[in-house]
Amino acid sequence: MNFVLVNGRTPHRETFCGLCCQRIGSDGYVRDIRTQLCYCRVTCYAVQCGSTMVLLEERAKASRPASRTLQAMSIRK
Repeated sequence: MNFVLVNGRTPHRETFCGLCCQRIGSDGYVRDIRTQLCYCRVTCYAVQCGSTMVLLEERAKASRPASRTLQAMSIRK
């Protein structure tokens, strides 16, 4: 799984998500390095790749308070 998360930028030309076909806005997007396809969210990228681990990590981050997320990140290091 190789991707780049781009925040606060839009692709050079009008681009649509490789999975759900939504227009990619200025809030950021995910680009697959191998295929150069863009996705509107990390979850769309994960579904396209068939990566359930990314989906589970994203869901866990969304359900945790920010302080617990920071603690978990510092423990891993």
